[in-house]
Parts: sequence; structure tokens; C-alpha cells
Amino acid sequence: MRVVGETPLAALRRKLHEEVGLAIGTGPPHVWHQEVVAPGHAESYDGVVDDYFLVRAASFHPRGAMTGDQLAAANIRGLRWWRSQDIGDYSGPDLFSPRALATPLPP
Repeated sequence: MRVVGETPLAALRRKLHEEVGLAIGTGPPHVWHQEVVAPGHAESYDGVVDDYFLVRAASFHPRGAMTGDQLAAANIRGLRWWRSQDIGDYSGPDLFSPRALATPLPP
């Protein structure tokens, strides 16, 4: 979630640090902007405004600055690496955001 007055790039840098412990230098390319207004879109949310960036990183162990309780409060229940194919083939109960994330990944 962006702080009032925070740019999408500044929010990306902050969230990557807090949630997965990744620091990025130069600004990665902005690849997509999404706005969804839909009551019941997700638990406690009636919609979202998201900006997506392409961030490439060497392998690292994801563990950000937030505590386990803080991650849970942000509805983050776990961290893992996903391959594009794994996302497209996934049929479990978890939701990706955007919902059709597998569609724009290959291009």
C-alpha cells in the first residue's frame, strides 16, 4: 500500500525492502498499471490500484524487515519463488494479483 504522496517507484523500493529484503538501485521499467473497483475484490478491499515493475534480481533468500506478525497483518502468509509456468499451471486456493498474472508474463 502506498503512503500518501509516495510515488509508485518509491513505494516499490520501500515494499521490496520491508517484505522481501531486496534493495534496488536504478528504477526498473514500469510495465503495467491496473485499477479495479469491485466490492469484495479481496478481504477488506473493495478494489485496488496497482503498478507493476519488472525487477530482475540474482537469487537471494527473501526475508524483509517486517516481523512475522507485520507480514500477517499485511495478508502475506509466505514467500517463495515462482516460475512463469508454475503460475500458469497453479490450481490451488491462493490468488495471484492480478488474477490473470500468467497471461502477460510470457511477452
